[in-house]
Amino acid sequence: MPTAPLIALVAAMDLECTIGRDNALPWHLPADLAHFKALTLDKPILMGRKTWESLPGRLPRRRHLILSRDPGYSAPGCEVFGSLEAAIAAVAEPELMIIGGASIYAQSLPLADRLHLTIVQTRVAGDARFPAWDPGEWQEVARLQRPADEYNRFDMTFVDLVRRSRVNPDLASDSPGRGSGSVPMARDRGGAP
Repeated sequence: MPTAPLIALVAAMDLECTIGRDNALPWHLPADLAHFKALTLDKPILMGRKTWESLPGRLPRRRHLILSRDPGYSAPGCEVFGSLEAAIAAVAEPELMIIGGASIYAQSLPLADRLHLTIVQTRVAGDARFPAWDPGEWQEVARLQRPADEYNRFDMTFVDLVRRSRVNPDLASDSPGRGSGSVPMARDRGGAP
């Protein structure tokens, strides 16, 4: 019987958990895009239809899985699923990277083993937010500060967390800079960073 993949959510958000505006990222941060690429290269990526449609096309060297409630929806070179469960069941690879949007994050957060978060040190207007989550369920295993520069307008913090009930050396050991700190929490968002 096949083993279920490790489920990782990959998201960039501001200090209020904003992840998007008008079906697009509310910033252009090449350092975060490079971080996203490093995390997802050669792995299956799962996204909602709107996230897929916001991309310029297929991302190289990644298997694309798309969730859509429309049974007739098709996307060239992608696999389309009607449910999160069906998409996860179709993954034989050891890790599935979930890349958004907001409703897909909300559906998959209870199943997630790992969070790869980019905390963009700003507040922006937006209409999509990362769902609230309980920081007590997660252990930080890596943190890297990335200052703003001429190409990246905002400071960023890359944070990796693993679900405490699933913390084991295999999950924690592949992230450099293991940390014991916590992600800055926006308490008014119910524990989201």
